[in-house]
Amino acid sequence: MMDAIARLYLGRLLRSPRGRAFMLHFMVQAEEGDELGVFDALLARVDDPELNKLVRVHRDDETRHAAMLRECLQRNGLEPEPVPPELHVVARIGHHAGGVGESFVDGRATVMQMYLLLQVIEERGVRQFPKIAKAMRPFDPESAAVIDRITRDEERHVKYAKAISRRYAPDGDTLERELTRLRTAERRAFEENGRALLAFAVERGLDASHGLERLAWRVLATSAPCEPRALRQPSSQH
Repeated sequence: MMDAIARLYLGRLLRSPRGRAFMLHFMVQAEEGDELGVFDALLARVDDPELNKLVRVHRDDETRHAAMLRECLQRNGLEPEPVPPELHVVARIGHHAGGVGESFVDGRATVMQMYLLLQVIEERGVRQFPKIAKAMRPFDPESAAVIDRITRDEERHVKYAKAISRRYAPDGDTLERELTRLRTAERRAFEENGRALLAFAVERGLDASHGLERLAWRVLATSAPCEPRALRQPSSQH
């Protein structure tokens, strides 16, 4: 049900210039903020020169993607709404996956786990980016084309992640169990993030809706389940 609402709302959001600016900035943050932390952790922990080279290539792709999306923002001439910490989806995945990122830094998680984490993140991008591009295309075809190019890179990144996680897995059963666990965590995180994004966008009026339509979106946003305690922001920050 929430997925259907999110698809419907995406089209409404991207009709608005402010909504398009926010979505582009949201994607910049995901490419440049959330995932780069995973790469930094890998580079700090792993001595294998071949793996380090692949990590740097992957990281540089994400940095390039962020620059491409920033160019879209500049071309539109809009100042985007800042993306608050509670909309950082990788943090949510880590929360539901038992803090896999932090456990990698302190030596408890493995390279296999970190690349499976990257795999599920990239798989979600491969599924979602075409939907964003499709909804964006009637209003900003140039940005939609940029998102399509980024999607093709993400498809390649999924292949990287699968190959590296298999290489570092102790056995196939362990890999499949961990992949299932992380996919479950990612799915819960994505659903939560969709609700949080809906609530944020409606509250800020990013969709430019009015009257009864705005009221309907507010009802849907406020009926979403509560956020996990670990991801709530202190009241002083609101």
